[in-house]
Amino acid sequence: MTSIISAPYVETRLETQTVLYPALRQLVRLLPCDYKRVVSYLQEEAKHNLFVVENPDLSERGSREALLGDVLPDWYTPVAQEPSLQDHLYGQISALSLPAKQREALVYLTQWLSPSGYLDEAAQTWADGSPWSLSELEAVVPLLQSLEPSGIGARSLRECLLLQLKDQPQSLAFLLVKDYLEELAHCTGNSLEAKQSREALLQKLQEQSDLLKQNSRTIPLNVDLDTVSIAIRQIQELEPRPARNFGHSNAPIVIPDLKALQTAGVWQVSLVCEVEQRFCLNQEAISLLTSDKTQDKQRLEALLKKAQSLLIALKQWQENILKVGQFLVERQQTFLSSRERLDLVPTPQYLVAQAVGLSDATVSRIVRGRYILIGDLSSRTMPLGALCVPVRVGGRTSQQIQQLLMQLIQEESATNPYSDAQLAQLLKLRFGLPIARRTVAKYRNLAGLEPAHSRHHCY
Repeated sequence: MTSIISAPYVETRLETQTVLYPALRQLVRLLPCDYKRVVSYLQEEAKHNLFVVENPDLSERGSREALLGDVLPDWYTPVAQEPSLQDHLYGQISALSLPAKQREALVYLTQWLSPSGYLDEAAQTWADGSPWSLSELEAVVPLLQSLEPSGIGARSLRECLLLQLKDQPQSLAFLLVKDYLEELAHCTGNSLEAKQSREALLQKLQEQSDLLKQNSRTIPLNVDLDTVSIAIRQIQELEPRPARNFGHSNAPIVIPDLKALQTAGVWQVSLVCEVEQRFCLNQEAISLLTSDKTQDKQRLEALLKKAQSLLIALKQWQENILKVGQFLVERQQTFLSSRERLDLVPTPQYLVAQAVGLSDATVSRIVRGRYILIGDLSSRTMPLGALCVPVRVGGRTSQQIQQLLMQLIQEESATNPYSDAQLAQLLKLRFGLPIARRTVAKYRNLAGLEPAHSRHHCY
């Protein structure tokens, strides 16, 4: 009797090991990938496995994918050197004493730097789709331009060179860059044309010197050809591409896996692309395998099992992403409508894992590096992890605690501002938020709020 029962058990267990376990390994490999990378991976597998086939009617469907492909083609992979420009700038930004929001805006602006170190795009382009207004971003441009390397964050070559000469505002080199930059290109070298151009430039400078004297200006312009040549050489030693010696990382172009749309006042989530429907088993190859004419049958059977496990993993990958997305979107309905960070409901990853029946590690792989398109009149792509807000003190988010502190400080006496200890007591009494004085100081600093003795002097 024992042998009769054990035979099916062994057969089932072996089947689980050969099909389910390889599928799990494939699933672990797929989970961190966005659907574009998953499609590429499946397409590569299809080249070497005749049992995996792509449905040509469903390939490259969806304008969102095509649009992003046009922006950043698959073949474009910039090679970054070390250290990267962004890392170099982040180190300097972290040392600045700035309010949290201003620091975040400054970090955001660094993503718009070109490989040469310029802010090439129009200012309105920076602001579109960002949490900051146009004026807030323009206000941090001087901060960016104050960082090293000198000239970083310029909007033009002229501005880049002037930033490098900002400590010499009365020098001839500064004046030449400011007023005669286009003419300098013809003044370099030892050719006859270059000498004639320098003489013509000298004549203009002497005329300007006479004009300044008539207007009682204090900038002297008593120049000759030698001083002009020296100033031109000084300008030639400036760096027209301040990011030249750094690696460059582009502003990330991301591909959302999920999209949330509002229907009848309720946000609902779906997959941007049904990857599972694009790939299937090749039935013709399976029919060939069952024929007696097939050679190397053992190798083909192994390929078939690999194809089956891969498609099982693909289906599970898609279902897991959708489950996590559905839970987060359902929980963050208010935030998706208001886009106010204070409306975010604390949702740590372990809570997501318990709710959808997945492990913490699986949820972490799904959330990390994945994006969701919030689609309405002002579509915006945001990290899926932004909806997984960790729980802080008293079940509040970091932003909510900072907001409560700002509210209390706005109500305080101008001549007797609250100390951190008093703020801790008020948070407990008025909002039921048990918090230590040191924790108050931490969140006060994050909110960019000065300590009591400094606020006393601010009024």
